[in-house]
This record gives sequence, C-alpha cells and structure tokens, in this order.
Amino acid sequence: MGTMRQRILFLLLPVVILPLLSMGPVFAQNPIVIGSFGPFSPPGSIAQWSEAVDGIKLAVEMINERGGVLGRPIRVQFEDSAGIPERGRAAVERLITQHKVPAIVGGNHSSVCLAVTEIVHARRIPFINVNCWANAIREKGYPEVFNTAVVNARIAVAGAYFIRHLGSKTVVAFAENTDFGIGLAQALGSRLKAIAPDVRYTYTVLDREAKDFAPAILGFAQRPPDVVVTIMDPPAGYIIINQLKEFGVAPTPRTWLLDLDALAELPDFWDNVEEAGKFLTGIALFHPAMKLTDLGQSVRERHKKRTGREASRLVFQGFDAMWVMADAIKRAGSLEAGAIIKALRATNLVGTRGRISFSLERGPFFQQWVEVPFAIIQFTEVKQPLERSTIVFPLAQATGTLRRP
Repeated sequence: MGTMRQRILFLLLPVVILPLLSMGPVFAQNPIVIGSFGPFSPPGSIAQWSEAVDGIKLAVEMINERGGVLGRPIRVQFEDSAGIPERGRAAVERLITQHKVPAIVGGNHSSVCLAVTEIVHARRIPFINVNCWANAIREKGYPEVFNTAVVNARIAVAGAYFIRHLGSKTVVAFAENTDFGIGLAQALGSRLKAIAPDVRYTYTVLDREAKDFAPAILGFAQRPPDVVVTIMDPPAGYIIINQLKEFGVAPTPRTWLLDLDALAELPDFWDNVEEAGKFLTGIALFHPAMKLTDLGQSVRERHKKRTGREASRLVFQGFDAMWVMADAIKRAGSLEAGAIIKALRATNLVGTRGRISFSLERGPFFQQWVEVPFAIIQFTEVKQPLERSTIVFPLAQATGTLRRP
C-alpha cells in the first residue's frame, strides 16, 4: 500500500507543481501597498488620468513578474481626487492614515499636487508626481517630492523656441485658471522675452469648468494674432479648440494654433475635436518616431496588445513613476521614509524614454527629471493617427515640414 501511495503521489506532483510555476513568483508575504491618487471623476481630466493608471498598473505587473520588491508583491491603492485640491488632500490623508502606505505615486492637476505636497511634507511620505507641471511644486524644495513628469519651465522653453522659429510677432495664449495654466502662461511670456524679445505676447485666463469661451475668442476674430496658444486640460481644452475653429480664428492661413497641453496624444482627442484638429501644432512628450529604451518598447507593445491602441506619454509617465519608486524601495532595503528618500535622490535608472535621475538644483528643476524628451508635432488630416503626424520641431528630429491650411 505504501508503494502504491508513493506512485500516486509521484504521478500527481506535476499536476500540482506545473500550474504553480506558470503563475510566476509565489509570494509568502503580504503586499507592499503604494498609494496613488488622481481624477476618476469630473471636473478632473479623467481621460488623462486613465492613461496614467494604465502605465502604473503595467509597472506593477512587470515588477511582480520579476519577484516584487523586498520579496513582496506590489499593490496599488487608488483614491479619487476629482481634480479638486480639497478632494486630493482628503484622498492622500486616507492613503496615509487608513491604508498606511509608505510611499505615494500620482497626481494629474497642479493645484491638487500643490495641496498634496503640504501633507506629504508634513508627514514625511515620499511622493513621485506623475503629471503635475507647475514650477511651484518644485520651487517649494520639499525633500519628499520627486518629479518624473515634465515641468512648465521646460514646456515654456520649447514653446518659445518654436514661436521664434515660426517668425511670429503677435502671440495670444488662453490659459485655464489653475496653477498649471497660469504658471505656464507666465513662464512662456518670460521665455519669449529672453528668446524672442520682439514678440508681442498677451494671455487670457479662462475658467476650466466653463462650456463656452466665445466672449474671449471673438475679441480676436477681426484682428487675429500670428499664433494662438492653448493651455487647457480636457474637456475645456477640446471646447476651446473647437470654438477657435468655429469662429475662424485658428488655425487659418494667417494664424497658427499651438497646443501646449499635449492634448494631441490623448486617445479621445479626435473624438472631441474632429475638423478643428486639422493643422493644429502641439507639444508631444511621446511620438512613435521618438526613440524609446528597450524597457519603453516593451511597455509600448504590452499596452498596444492589451488596448489595441498606441500608448500616450501618460502611460509612460505613470509607468516611470512607479518603476522609479519600486527601485528606490529595493535599494533602500526598507519601507522607512528617510531611507526611501535618500535612495530616490540617488536614482540613476533606465526608464521608458531615457535614463532617469533627479536634479538637486534649487528652483523649478528641484528633484526633477530634467531631460524629459519632447517634440512639436502637426496633424494635417482629420483623425490622423499620432504615428502619422509630422514632427516639425526641433528641426533635428523633424520628419516633415510645417503646413498651413
């Protein structure tokens, strides 16, 4: 009987073991829970944040496939900020007090991130910002706050050099009434003074929750500028692009339309702008013709296989933020805040779009990944896929030339 039992057990072992092996790493300990917050509901930009969430989840998946961190799997606890500072503060308080997270990766609106940084600083929780651009977030100099998202200062420089390249003399910007919108409008003005001092530049601040911008636009219908710049998150960003087209202000043979909010990369861009998007130029923090690392290419392929569409820069931003945080925890060998922060400051890691490290220079680039890649692209057809759009600036990266309507 003993021999029979041994034979049966020997035959059953592959049936038990093989499925376990196919499941990937088997973790013996509870997961490390990383906190995350962003707009899952209006008035926040749900379209942008959903892309970032895809990237965060892809990073967690790949980290856990490689054995997790400190021998434990990673799990993310998401909370809704709705794009409102008060809701963001409440979300982060819940992450810290209820879920006891040792670190946070998230953020999609600068006004929310500015509110949240006060909490993470007071409670000494390491935080990596996914998509908040305001210079003020970095200028606070809080040691807990790190930034893999692009910063307004870099976008302003890119926009100013492109406007100088166009040879334009009059520029009008429409900016949303947030720290991001007003901050970028002001930064663009400062950079234009230094880079193209002959340009006459003005900006108008608009309510990001408004549905009609006709009163602001119509003032330029009779005497349009050389360039109209839009600095507004969706849905307001889509509304103003449509109305600029409707009232014949931009883009036209006379006036360029330049979007500095990277809306052209979003998967719902063409669903919301249609004809108004033709001949638009805009900042792009990812374009399929731009170089990715091997890691970035793997993320791109996984995302495309899973969703059937091209990854946006927000997918890469979400991925990189989580990837960097997990790496820092691993190098720290601990969940203690001081150890993680020290490890983050020493980051030198290949991300999806390049090697990531953080500047320690005080000011708008403090604890910022400075070398975030960018390009200015142009659409020349309605519903043109991002991969078929033309990179028009910087000239060293250009895949074609600018076209007017």
